[in-house]
Amino acid sequence: MKNKIISSLIIISLGFIGAASAKPSGILINGLQYEVGLASAAVVHQDICAIAYGKDDSNVGGDQQSDKHRVGGAPTSYTPLADGSFWVMDSINQKAKHFAANGSLLASFVFPGSTPKRFVNMKDMAVIPTGGLYLYNSTQGIVFRVDDKGATQVQIEGLPDSREIGVDSKGNLLVANPVMKSLLRFNPAGELIERYDGQTSLSTVVDAADKPLGVKFNDLEAELFRADKASPTVTISLAKFPLQTPKERNAHYVSAKLIGSDAKKNLYLELIACDKEGVIHQYRVIRLNGEGKVLSQADLLAVAFLSPRNKEITPDGKVFGFRSDKKSWFPITYTLP
Repeated sequence: MKNKIISSLIIISLGFIGAASAKPSGILINGLQYEVGLASAAVVHQDICAIAYGKDDSNVGGDQQSDKHRVGGAPTSYTPLADGSFWVMDSINQKAKHFAANGSLLASFVFPGSTPKRFVNMKDMAVIPTGGLYLYNSTQGIVFRVDDKGATQVQIEGLPDSREIGVDSKGNLLVANPVMKSLLRFNPAGELIERYDGQTSLSTVVDAADKPLGVKFNDLEAELFRADKASPTVTISLAKFPLQTPKERNAHYVSAKLIGSDAKKNLYLELIACDKEGVIHQYRVIRLNGEGKVLSQADLLAVAFLSPRNKEITPDGKVFGFRSDKKSWFPITYTLP
C-alpha cells in the first residue's frame, strides 16, 4: 500500500514538474527531496512496534519530556539483538532500556552518574557479546562498562569528542576519536591494547578477524579499507565504489560510511549522493562480504529524523533505525534483497 501511495505521489509530482520544466528537481518524501526515479524504486521501511513518549519506564522520552531540548526529543542510540529485542539509550529520561520486539519493557536502569539534579549526556552505546554494555558520556569523555543491571564495572576516561564506540567479538571496546586522529581499542578491564594513529576515517566496525574497517570518499568515489596493523597503522584497500549516476545530474557523494555488520560478519556500507540543490540521487546501502565483494544492495526511502542518530544492522541483516510522530517512537527496519 505504501509503495502505491508513493508511486501516485510521483506521478502527480511529475505532472506538475513537467508542465513547469523539462528537468525534474525532485519529489518531497519523508521530509527529504528525492530524484523521482530513485523514489519510485527505493525500499520503504517497516515499523517494528510503537513505544509511546512519556516518562515511565515503558516509554521513551520525546519533545514534551525534554524541557531543555537537550538531545532533540528522541533516543540517541539503540542496538538490535538476535531475538528481535533491542536496547535503547533514552537520554531524555536518563535510562538504558531493553524492549521486546512487541514494544514491551524487559529491563531498565539509570545512567551512571545521573541524578534528579544532574543530567548526563550519554551519546552512544554498545552491547557486549559476553554480557553488559558500554555507555559513552560525551560531555565528560567517559566510557562506562556496566552489567545488565547498570552497575558500573569499569570506567575509562580521557575520551572527549569521540565520534562513536563499538565492540569486537571478544568484548573489547573500540573508540573512534577524530580529535586524536585515532581509533583506540581497550580490553574489558579498561586497558588500552591497540591504537591506530593518524586515522580519521576508521570506524568501530570490524571484520570477522576483529580488524577495524573504514571508508574514505571524495565527490565521485568511495573506498573501503581495512587496518591490518596498529602502531604504526598499516591499511589495505578492499574495494572502490565510483558514483554511477548520470553525469548531467551533477550529483556527488555527501556521505559514505559503514553502518555495521550482521551475524555472518557481512558488512553494510551506506553511500549517499546529492546534487547542489540537495536533491538525493542515491541513498544506497550495500551488503558486502569481508573482502569487499558486493552481495546485494538497495536504495532506501529514508526518514529525515534518523540523522544525526546512526542506523544499525540487525543480526539477520536488516537496516535498523526509527521514525517519530508526536505521540510515539517507532523502531523501523529496511530489508535488502
